[in-house]
Amino acid sequence: MKRLRVAAAQISHETNVFSSVETDLNSFSRSGLLYGAEIIEREQRTNSAFGGFSEGAERHGFELIPIVSVWATPSGMVTADAITQLIDHVTVALRELQEQAPLDGVLLALHGAMVCELDDDGDGYILEAVRRVVGPDIPIVSTLDLHANITPRMVRAATALIGYDTYPHVDMAARALEATDLLAGILAGEVSPVMAFVKPPMAPTSQNMITDREPMRALIAHAHEIETRPGVLNVTFSGGFPPSDVFDTGVTVLVTTDDDAELAHQYAHELAADAWASRYGFLGGVTSFVDAAEIISAIPDAPKRPLVLVDIGDNPWSGSPGDSAELLRFLLERKIPGAVLAMIVDPESVQQCITAGPGGTVDLLLGGKTDSLHGDPLPVRATVRSISDGRYVNIGPMMAGLPVDLGPTAVVLCGDPAVEVIISSFAETPIDLNIFRSIGIEPTRRQVIALKGKGHFRAAFEPIASQVVLVEGPGISGSDFSRLPFKRIRRPIWPLDDGVTFV
Repeated sequence: MKRLRVAAAQISHETNVFSSVETDLNSFSRSGLLYGAEIIEREQRTNSAFGGFSEGAERHGFELIPIVSVWATPSGMVTADAITQLIDHVTVALRELQEQAPLDGVLLALHGAMVCELDDDGDGYILEAVRRVVGPDIPIVSTLDLHANITPRMVRAATALIGYDTYPHVDMAARALEATDLLAGILAGEVSPVMAFVKPPMAPTSQNMITDREPMRALIAHAHEIETRPGVLNVTFSGGFPPSDVFDTGVTVLVTTDDDAELAHQYAHELAADAWASRYGFLGGVTSFVDAAEIISAIPDAPKRPLVLVDIGDNPWSGSPGDSAELLRFLLERKIPGAVLAMIVDPESVQQCITAGPGGTVDLLLGGKTDSLHGDPLPVRATVRSISDGRYVNIGPMMAGLPVDLGPTAVVLCGDPAVEVIISSFAETPIDLNIFRSIGIEPTRRQVIALKGKGHFRAAFEPIASQVVLVEGPGISGSDFSRLPFKRIRRPIWPLDDGVTFV
C-alpha cells in the first residue's frame, strides 16, 4: 500500500510593529534555522510542532517530508528579503517534491501574527504562496499560536487552522498532532472541513489570558464543550496580538465543522458572544513598582519559596528588546536581598565582562541602548561571576527538549546586597528554570526571581513561587495601550475606544 506523502514546514514570528529592531534572515538563523532531515533529528519527541507532526506521521503511516523549521524571537517588521527567502525555499521544495511524485497533503506551523514589509498579513501571504504551488485540491492544515490575528485570507487559503489551547503554550506538540490527525481524516475521505469565524471588536492585552484562570479558563472550557457536539472538528479561540497593529488584530473565534458552514458560524458566534461578555476580565493584574516594593518587604528572612517579579513592559516574547535596566534599577534602589535577574540584553556589556574575566570588576553602562522607549542605561560597578556561551536545553514544560542560544552571556554581581544579573547577547524571554541552572544558579534558593515576561514564564516558575507579581516598566509590550501609536487596527475596538458594541 502506498504511503501518503505529506510535506511539513514551520515559519513563525510574532511581530511587534512598534519595535525598532527589524527581523531579518539573521534573526531567524540565530533562533535556529533547520532544513530537511535535521528537523526531525532535532525536534522529534520535543514539545514542538514537528514533535507533534512526527508523532502523527508515525501514527498514520505518512511519509513526512520536512522542509524548514524556524521561528524568530518576537521583534519588529519582518524584512522583505527574509520572508522572500523563506517562502522561496518552501515553494521550490514543494515543486520539486511534486515533480518526484504527487503530494497528498501539507502541514504548516505558523504563528498568525506575522507582519512583513511585503504584506501586513504575513501568515496569509505564506498560506497563499503554498496554495498557489500545490493547487486547490491538496489539503493544507496549519497550527496557529493562541495570540494569532486570524484573517479572512488565512481562512480562505487553508483547509483547516488549529490554534493552541494553552497559554503558556504547553500544547504545541499536542495541537500539531491534532492537525495531523485531522489531515489523516481528510485524506481518508472521512471528513470535509468547513471553517467559519467571528471577530468580536476586542483586542485585549495578554497578561490575563492565562488559560488556567479566568476569564480564559471558562472560554477554553466552552470551546472544548462545543468540540464535543456532533459535526464539530475543532474550535479555536485566539486572543490576538495588539502590537501587530494590523486591520484584523484582536480576538477571533474559529469553528471548523464537517461540511456544515451554517453550524460553524452559529457556534462561532456563540463563543464570541461569551468572550465579549467576559471582556473586562482581561484588564488589570499589573501593579506598580511602589506596591511591589511593599509586597517584597513583607517577605520573611528565610522564605520557603521565592517571590517572582516580572516586568511586562520589556518582554522579548512580545517584541521588546529585553535591554531595559529598570527592573535592576528597582532592585538596587530598594536594596532587595537575595535577588537574581534574567535578563538584560547588552552585548557590549557582555564583551566588557569577557575582557575583565571571572572575578574582575567592571564599570558598565547597562542596558537602554536599543531605543528611548525602555528606560535609560544604568551605570553600575559589577563583579564578573561567570562567563558562558549562553546555550542550554529547555526542560519544560514549555518547549521541552528544544535548545536555546542567548549568545555569549555574563553573570555579574552588583549592588549591596548584591543582585545576580544575567547579561545576554541575544534577546529571549526566560521561560525555563535551565536559564539559571545552566549557569550554576539554583532559582529555588533565591528570595526574589526577577524576570522579563508576561505569561509564558508561569509554566516553569509559578510552581516554585510563593507569589507572582507583575509590574510594568517602560516599554512596548505592557498593558498600557496609551504608549502605542496604533494606526492600522480596525476601529472602533475595545478597549481602545469607548462605546463599542457587539451584536
